[in-house]
Amino acid sequence: MKSILRSPRVFLWIVRFILIVLTTPVALGQAVRIKDIANLRGDRTNSLIGFGLVIGLNKTGDSPATVTTNKAMVTLLSRLGMTPDNPQVATQSAAAVVVTADLPAFANIGDRIDVRLSTIADATSLAGGTLLMTHLKAGDGEVYAVAEGAIVVGQANGKGARILTVARIADGGTIEKEFTPALVKNNAIDLNLRQPDFTTSDRVSQTINQHFRMFIAKSLNAAHVKVEVPDDYQTKLTSFIAEIEGLTVEPDQKAVVIVNERTGTVVMGGDVKISDVVVSHNGLSIEVGAGKNAKKESVVPVQGTTIGDLVKSLNQMGVKPEDLVSILQSLHASGALKADIKLL
Repeated sequence: MKSILRSPRVFLWIVRFILIVLTTPVALGQAVRIKDIANLRGDRTNSLIGFGLVIGLNKTGDSPATVTTNKAMVTLLSRLGMTPDNPQVATQSAAAVVVTADLPAFANIGDRIDVRLSTIADATSLAGGTLLMTHLKAGDGEVYAVAEGAIVVGQANGKGARILTVARIADGGTIEKEFTPALVKNNAIDLNLRQPDFTTSDRVSQTINQHFRMFIAKSLNAAHVKVEVPDDYQTKLTSFIAEIEGLTVEPDQKAVVIVNERTGTVVMGGDVKISDVVVSHNGLSIEVGAGKNAKKESVVPVQGTTIGDLVKSLNQMGVKPEDLVSILQSLHASGALKADIKLL
């Protein structure tokens, strides 16, 4: 045993292991998986766009005077071996549309994706139409998918009515070119936190280091954690990423109170702190932090010093939502509410 401890490599490994254990924070709250709070840089969707023609409309398409639709129809007929004598060939049975779609990462040739259509001229409805074959390109100008098929309209406008000039085709796009993003750069992967926070970023890096028993993760800023790929995982990148995504971390949260003035809805963490303060509103006086030692009979004491304690006391006294909103706004203005307040 003594000979093993005398080995410089073994001694260095033990020191590193102790440092990792000692510097790893103990999770006191609810832990979540890293994959639920962070994205892997490069693992994202890409937007596709194309120009297409919808035919088969029942007199709800673009007017014959629409230049864009006429040019598109002439080009289509020319490709089909017909050369129209009259440049104005469009009727209200056709409409020019912009077709968009999202290309997922690691898409394979032959995979199907949903596509969306929007009119660009004066068509009044796409109902009953069929999209002709349309090439969808990414930002690099390359064609990654082809869309076509029968259209389904019915996107709601928030008032119960349907928007007939916007439509979609479920599985209407076919992937024609594979999209495989580069996840490893300079022998490392990058994790981006969806909600940047320095404390959470540091916890993520330390959790990864503890799990792999080596210093491979480094928090660069509030939103970016760089993780080096160990030698043992050079040929097992999928397993390496899966292990990282499955690790649990307790994300730190900033104290925020969200107030909807229209509905009176208040959303906040129960541990948001309030300084000792006396609140007087509409003949109601409340003393926060007074405990059982309230000096005046007209003052209602609140047990505890958190926003949760205050709201619980106010609800028990039957305070209306609009009054609750006013009280929270006043507390924030006075500096007694130790949190950011957001008004909706």
